[in-house]
Amino acid sequence: MASRKEEAAGAAWEGADLERPLSGEDPETDSLAEARRWVAVYHHLVNLEQELFDLLARMIPTMPQEAQKEAELTNLPVLASQVERFRHRLDYWTTRRDELETK
Repeated sequence: MASRKEEAAGAAWEGADLERPLSGEDPETDSLAEARRWVAVYHHLVNLEQELFDLLARMIPTMPQEAQKEAELTNLPVLASQVERFRHRLDYWTTRRDELETK
């Protein structure tokens, strides 16, 4: 059984994989409705992660120095990675949707 540290490291690694789809996502779909749905899903995820990142960035200066350092070294990079991943997937689905709309 994996330790919490190993689980956290695995989750962080998976979160950084720009190509990793969400459960149920089929990047090869020919369904315009599915492409539109994934655009909406990733749009929401980008907004969520960006809001969390922005909130943390605003909170960090109010924290004790030790907490600031930890948040800057661990929390901010993980959130930034998730924003990047979800933007990448949103770009993919926006392009896919546009392709399917012109068929």
